[in-house]
Amino acid sequence: MSTAQHSRMITAAARTVLRPLGCVQKGRSRIWLDDQGWWIGVVEFQPSSWGKGSHLNVGACWLWHEKNFVSFDAGDRVESFHEFISEEQFSAAAMLLARRAAQEVLALRERFPSVARASAWITANASPTLWNTYHSAVSAGLAGEVERSGLLFAEVIADPYDVAWAVELKQRSVVLLRCLESGLGFEQEIAATIGRTRAALGLPAQQPAARQFEA
Repeated sequence: MSTAQHSRMITAAARTVLRPLGCVQKGRSRIWLDDQGWWIGVVEFQPSSWGKGSHLNVGACWLWHEKNFVSFDAGDRVESFHEFISEEQFSAAAMLLARRAAQEVLALRERFPSVARASAWITANASPTLWNTYHSAVSAGLAGEVERSGLLFAEVIADPYDVAWAVELKQRSVVLLRCLESGLGFEQEIAATIGRTRAALGLPAQQPAARQFEA
């Protein structure tokens, strides 16, 4: 079986199970996206360099930092490698992976119906990284927790890590903290960022209204 045929089996299973949920394939890749406006669910049927088959990674990707790639900001691998042994065997395996992906997509939708819920989840579950502090700051600000958001942005800004992406993240946090403290334009700034990120990812144009950030 060629690699193209092998991938087509995964695509066929994903189309059967994920497409009815509203998920869309990212180009011709093995990545499927569940568009929730200010975040997207990411399903990756991840190949392996050492054999035919697929891992399964599923997670939420926050769109409030401008980028042109998807990330697993909440979630990661949910199924270890399923190896292709025979066409009949892998057809069943591909369907199993697709159904597990669907379960995870629905669980993410239930977990993150609002930024308030996302903020609470990040606070309780996310690892203590600079990125997660930034995500906490943004989600808290959108959820109306202005004081906590300000403290978190200040924590990002004060971080001593000085590689290029960290410096850019700290500069961005300075801008957002000013918007937050002035009481002017914070939600609009985040909505504009989400719009640019959506465009960079090839998602439909959509400027989220402030009410979409409410609890």
